[in-house]
Order: sequence, then structure tokens, then C-alpha cells
Amino acid sequence: MDKNATPLEAAISQQIKVELVDRGMEQKDLADAVGIERATLSRYMTGRRPMPMAVFFDVANVLKIRPRELMAAAEARLDRQESRTA
Repeated sequence: MDKNATPLEAAISQQIKVELVDRGMEQKDLADAVGIERATLSRYMTGRRPMPMAVFFDVANVLKIRPRELMAAAEARLDRQESRTA
């Protein structure tokens, strides 16, 4: 993860990766379904570029998960990480 990414951005990326694995998908599949280049998705997933809200909603739609559920799962992941370091 890029050092410029916020902890929440990192948690969102990690949660998207979990969702992809759960669905047997790869980043290329997701990028194609969302309609963006794989390299662009990679930049979002590594924190080199912030993911636009519209793309976040498209990602959630492709993963068949409500955006708020995807965000909640990412926030829960972040909370767990923070409690381990506290």
C-alpha cells in the first residue's frame, strides 16, 4: 500500500480483495466489469490514487454488495487493526 493512502483507503482495498477472493474473481475481472483499465484499478487498490466515489459504487455493484456494507466491512477491518496496535 502506498504511503500516501489513508488507513481507511487501505482497509477498503483489503476488503475489496477479500470480496474478490470470495467470489473467485481477479482484479482484471473487476476492472473489466467496472469499465476501467486494470492499471487504473491497481492504482486505486495500492493507494497511489484515491478511488472516486462513483467507482466505489460501481465496484460494490459488481461485487453484489451494498456500498454501505462494503464500507462497514472495511471500517470493521480498520477497527480490528487499530485495536491490535493500541
